[in-house]
Amino acid sequence: MPAVEEYRAADGFGRVVVHNHVIRCEFIPELGAKIAQIHDLRTGRDWLWRHPRLAYTYGDASTSYVATADTGGWDECFPTVGQCLYPTHPWHDVRLPDHGELWCQIPTWDLIEHADHVVCRSEWHGLALPYRFERLVTIGDDQTIQFDYCVTNQSNVDMHWIWCAHPLIALEPGMSLNTPTATTFWHTNAAGDFVAESARAICVSTSTTIDLQRLPSHQSGVAVKLYSATLPAGWVQVIAPNGCLTMEWDIAQVPQLAIWLNAGAWSNDGGTPYYNMGVEPAIGVYDALSDAYTHTTTYATLAAGQQRCWRVHLQLDADTQRRSS
Repeated sequence: MPAVEEYRAADGFGRVVVHNHVIRCEFIPELGAKIAQIHDLRTGRDWLWRHPRLAYTYGDASTSYVATADTGGWDECFPTVGQCLYPTHPWHDVRLPDHGELWCQIPTWDLIEHADHVVCRSEWHGLALPYRFERLVTIGDDQTIQFDYCVTNQSNVDMHWIWCAHPLIALEPGMSLNTPTATTFWHTNAAGDFVAESARAICVSTSTTIDLQRLPSHQSGVAVKLYSATLPAGWVQVIAPNGCLTMEWDIAQVPQLAIWLNAGAWSNDGGTPYYNMGVEPAIGVYDALSDAYTHTTTYATLAAGQQRCWRVHLQLDADTQRRSS
């Protein structure tokens, strides 16, 4: 049975910690149910990045995520990723905030303890759009965490949306990203056009090519946002010198993967640039729902009163075996 601890930190925000002999997972329910840590107790590795200078604080839908809540950890982005106006009737031109509407809420939070596992349940309700969004995080006695999601359209008309998980991974030299064979990523080039490239050769400029299986160093000063085409298989691996984080999902439920790589190129506060990477299973690509709606067919649509559910499975391994399919 996993153990549960609750405490209030010096910053004033309560923490809920669920841990077993392998994993220590720390939540901050008041900050959009942010997951602040996913810690492998065997290796001492905390997989999630933490902003070195930005304190935890409350935000609301009118504030900037980057200025207020880009503190690291794992957030959920829904019903958009980038700030935009809703693209169609009946909420045409309703503003949707940067990184969506979940991070800036205090969701309903429940901790459900079973004989052999613990479930951390969070529920949000739409601010600009009429939906209910639910996430269940289940931790048992092994090295896995299960994420179950459900969104319900509570209106009487169709509702369009995109979603991605937003875990920021702490990078160090020698790490790599592994995706299924034949994965194709899209990104913008210098002219602002979208181009498609294989996962092994992302040309971010005329002089710089990134091989994701050999992540660039902090000194490289490069940053790029990648959006996959529909994946050939639903998984991604982050491989470190002393361990591996794998996420798996059904591509019929979650077709895409987005990657945000910041290798010493940018910081939100003008300080030392970060060395981190967002590894983001996604439903829909482009950051803004309005762009996804205008330029692609990847956005999701829920009919009146309908529900859509999906699952992401995370596993921590102490070895670094690379998948090949």
